[in-house]
Amino acid sequence: MGHRRRLHAHRAGAGGDLTQQNIELLLSAQRALRSRFDDFRHALQHDDRTAIEVSLVDFDQHLRRWTEAEEQALLPALVRANIPGRNAPRELRVEYVQIRELTRYLVRQITEGIRPNDLLGFVDNLDRRLRAHELEMEKVYYPAAESKLTDGEWRTLSEARPEP
Repeated sequence: MGHRRRLHAHRAGAGGDLTQQNIELLLSAQRALRSRFDDFRHALQHDDRTAIEVSLVDFDQHLRRWTEAEEQALLPALVRANIPGRNAPRELRVEYVQIRELTRYLVRQITEGIRPNDLLGFVDNLDRRLRAHELEMEKVYYPAAESKLTDGEWRTLSEARPEP
């Protein structure tokens, strides 16, 4: 008898291809983070100081929670996936640190009263880094990890996933 992959309600969803639904869970987290970042950019464009601070802090909190869950659950799966030519844990840890630190810098500057328009270059830099990270996760890392994630790792990611 061969090993059969067990289907779980949190992974299988309401029918359809299991792999696509699993990847969709991961991508929905990325979209939720992107939406929060876009809320921040929108507030920045309208120079709404309160909305800028609230939306940036919200983005920062959800980003940290999600990337910490990815470090805990996704990175071990990527080690098991052993992507040729890549050191996924090292590459992603560097990306996580860069994105989190740039976000933390923006939060600190905004809460200390720096004019938001003086930070546009940093915001654009963060946007570029986020877009590159999102694309790499969608095209490379999520597909590689999907079949390697354990039930516990899926649970960790599901629990940390930002809501839309």
